[in-house]
Amino acid sequence: MAAKNDWQSDEGRIEAYLQGLDAVALRKLVLDASRRDEALRDKLLMAATVAGSPGLSALREVIKQATRTKGCIEYPEAGNYANRLEDLADLLLQQIAGGPPELVDVIEEAIALAEAALPHIDDSDAEVMTAIFELRKIHLAACKVLRPDPVALAGRLYGFQMNGEWDTFQEVLPDYAEALGEEGLAEYRQRVEHDWLALPTLGPEHYRSAWSTRRFRVESAMRDIARNMDDFGLLVAIEAKNLSSPSHFLTLAGLFREQERKEEALRWIEQGIAAFPNERNDKLLSLAIELQFALGRHAEVEQLAWQRFEQAPGCAPFFELMEVAGLTGHEAELHRRALDFLWRKVAEEEAADSGLRRSPWSKPRRGDIVSIFLRESNVEAMWDAFGGGKVDAGLWEPVADARGKTNHEEAIALYKRLLPQRVEGGSDYRGAFAIVNKIRLLRVAHKQSGVFRDELADIRLTWKRKRNFMKLLDSL
Repeated sequence: MAAKNDWQSDEGRIEAYLQGLDAVALRKLVLDASRRDEALRDKLLMAATVAGSPGLSALREVIKQATRTKGCIEYPEAGNYANRLEDLADLLLQQIAGGPPELVDVIEEAIALAEAALPHIDDSDAEVMTAIFELRKIHLAACKVLRPDPVALAGRLYGFQMNGEWDTFQEVLPDYAEALGEEGLAEYRQRVEHDWLALPTLGPEHYRSAWSTRRFRVESAMRDIARNMDDFGLLVAIEAKNLSSPSHFLTLAGLFREQERKEEALRWIEQGIAAFPNERNDKLLSLAIELQFALGRHAEVEQLAWQRFEQAPGCAPFFELMEVAGLTGHEAELHRRALDFLWRKVAEEEAADSGLRRSPWSKPRRGDIVSIFLRESNVEAMWDAFGGGKVDAGLWEPVADARGKTNHEEAIALYKRLLPQRVEGGSDYRGAFAIVNKIRLLRVAHKQSGVFRDELADIRLTWKRKRNFMKLLDSL
């Protein structure tokens, strides 16, 4: 805060000084600064070139200079290139007042040249893309003020939207509605609608078929038209023409929910679940639960909530089920039923002759039950579940933390099992140090400091070659 105040104070002193200079002194100061600052020099040169040459030819030349890359631009220089584009945007903005309608074409040329340069720039921080979007804002402002031919503008905008590589004009509406006017909007809709009507109707049988960027863009443009016209029927027709994934059914259900047409929303959900029986459909089920609850159908709510849980049983889904149970008043019953279901899944997985094959990235199901008891602060049940079989090591520390409140010796034993993983897991030993410190705190709390000293000596002896770990232990 002090540094910020100092900066503001410096700015104030500089401003007061500049206000006291006459025009000659100011010009000299700016010229001197431009000799030291290449970016300032380029900015002044762009403005001077345009000011000294009426018409658009000089402006076009400035645009070429500003967007030129001269080979590949690496990451450290990308910001300078973006600053150049932002200076160009400022210059173009200044030309709008009193400018000819053809200025819109010139701004489009600037955007095209900047986009063409992107493959030669390491724009990891998206600074250049942000500057290009700034040019797009200038284009919109110019269209509103200079009013170029609306039909021709509609055609160009649709071309940019469909064929652009960088999505600079991904959305035309509602931004350009004012600039297009009725005539331009009619032309734009005619072009979009022509392409949309030519698209084939897709059903669930086309799920996960080849992705079509063209189709995605045409459908997005049609949605924007429908929203701009506030045409609910058209929005429904757009979504209904592409039912190739559960998300489209979800969108349709959401549209009807927004209209308070809950029964129709539920019918789309039911169709979506039936069309994709092998998918989890969590979002469709969650929306169905919300709608059925709003309609007061508690039995249907519990049935759907159980279906959602059964499709993907686990700790988080368990508590989603309990949230619904809290609304319907059957918490105890669903709690018992869900835990029984999870225990059966654990038994199936742990059976010696089990033929189940889970993903190598899947964690043991027993950990779900341990996590549930941990979250419910049921320490004894948690510890019994933990000790009954294999549990992912990611749970060991929170389990030991909880166990330490009721049985410090068992907690310390678990910390000691975890410690080798933390020490050998990499060069950052802060996690390992935290485990040792937790052992120390438990020993101190139970007046066993001497025991900890012996334990610490053993730890030092075991990992004496881990110098950075030893340095951390020195603070204990």
